[in-house]
Amino acid sequence: MVRNSQTAGWSYSLGAVQWFVYLLVYSIPIPIVIGGLYHLSIDEIASLMQRTFLIAGASTILQGLVGHRLPIADGPAGIWLSVFVILGDMALRQGEDLATTLHILEGGMLVAALVLFAVSGIAERFVSLFTPLVTGSFLLLLSFQLGGVFIKGMLGAGEGPLTGERAWAGLIAVGVFVLVFCLSTWGRDWWKSYAILIGIVAGWLVFSCMGMGGATISDTSWFRLPQPFAWGPPEFDLGMTIAVFPLVLMLLSSTLAATDSMEQAIGGQQQVDPKRFSRGTLIGGFTHLLSSVFSTVGIVPLGGSAGFVSVTGQSRMGPFLIGGLTMVCLSFIPAAIGLLTKLPGPVAYAVELAAFVPMVGLGVRAVMREPLTERRLTILGVTLLLGLSIMFLPSDMFQGLPTVVQYIAGNGLLVGVVMAIVLEKLWKERPAAGYGKKQVI
Repeated sequence: MVRNSQTAGWSYSLGAVQWFVYLLVYSIPIPIVIGGLYHLSIDEIASLMQRTFLIAGASTILQGLVGHRLPIADGPAGIWLSVFVILGDMALRQGEDLATTLHILEGGMLVAALVLFAVSGIAERFVSLFTPLVTGSFLLLLSFQLGGVFIKGMLGAGEGPLTGERAWAGLIAVGVFVLVFCLSTWGRDWWKSYAILIGIVAGWLVFSCMGMGGATISDTSWFRLPQPFAWGPPEFDLGMTIAVFPLVLMLLSSTLAATDSMEQAIGGQQQVDPKRFSRGTLIGGFTHLLSSVFSTVGIVPLGGSAGFVSVTGQSRMGPFLIGGLTMVCLSFIPAAIGLLTKLPGPVAYAVELAAFVPMVGLGVRAVMREPLTERRLTILGVTLLLGLSIMFLPSDMFQGLPTVVQYIAGNGLLVGVVMAIVLEKLWKERPAAGYGKKQVI
C-alpha cells in the first residue's frame, strides 16, 4: 500500500513537471523571436519573457478552473505572432517607429479582449462557422505563414550572405530542427515527450561550445514584479481596430480547435460542449486584457496540448494546474529568466518550426473529417491558393492604401480563412445529379 502511494505520488509530481516543461518550452521561443523582429535589447527580451510566463501560467490556471476546464496549456498565439510580424515589417518599410507599433498592438489586444467579452455569451452561435474545412484551412495556413518566418529566422535571412559565423549558426539551427523532428516522430517514451526540450538544450550547448552564446542581462535579482505597460500606453488605431474583428474569428477558431481535439483525446466526444466554449471565450477575453496590460503576445489555448496528452497520458487536472502555478512563480525570478534569455535565436526559431510540423497533419486530418466533395475541394483550393499567394506578394504591395486594408489584405491567413468561412456559408452542398447523394472524390 505504501509503495503504491509513493508510486502515485511520483507519477503526480512527474506529471506536474511535464506540464511545466511543456508550458516553458512553448513560451520561451516567441519572446526571443519578437525581440529580434522589434530590435529589443536583451533586458527588454528578458522582461517580455517574464511577462509571457506570468500570463501564460495564469491563463492556464484560469481556463483549467473556470474556463473550458480541460488540460489545455495556454501560450503565445501563432495568429498574434503573424500580426506582430506583419505590422513590424510594415513599420520598417514605411520608416515608422517600432515602439509606436507596439503601442498599437497593445491597443489591438485590448479591443480583442472587449470583443471576446461581448461575444462570450453567444459564442456557441459561432460554432457553426468553424466547420472541419475552415478549421483545417486555418491550421494549414497558420503553419505555412509562420513556417516562412521561422525558416528566415533560422538562416538569418535579410542580414546578408550566409557566410562565416552566420553560416555555422544556420547549420546548427537546421540540425536542431532535424533532431527535434526525428525524436518527436520516431522517438519513444521519454525521448518523444521531451523532444523540444532536448533540441533546445542540444542546440544551446553547441552554440555555447562554439562561443556563440547570448548576452547577459543586467538584472540578476531573485524577485521582481512584472512591469505593466512595459511598451508604453496602448494606442487605438482605426485600422487595427477594424482588423481585430476578423482576427477574433481566428482566435475563436483556435479555441474551438483546441477544445475539440482535447475532448476527443480524453473522452472521444465528437461535439464541443457549447457552455465550455463560451466559458473558454470569456476567459480568453480576460487573458487578452492581461496580455495588453502586461505587453505580451496574445495568449490562447495551445492546440498541440491534445497531442501532448495522447503521448504522455497526463490528462489529470491536478498536475496540470500545478504546472501552471509553477510557471507563474518562475515569472517573479529575473535571475532564472536571465538564463533562459541566453537561448540563441536560431535555436528558438528551429524548435518553433519543428513544433509546427504536427500542425500540418492536424489541418489535413480536420479537412478529412468530412467527405471530400467537389465543393469542399474547390473551397479548400481557393482558400489555400489565395492565402498562400498573398504571403508571396512584395512587402510594399499595399503601401499607400488605408491602414486597415494593409492589416487585412497583407495577411494571407486572415484573407484565406475568411474566404473559407464565406464560401462555406454561401455555397450549399447539392446532391450529385442522377445519384441523389453528394459527389465524393
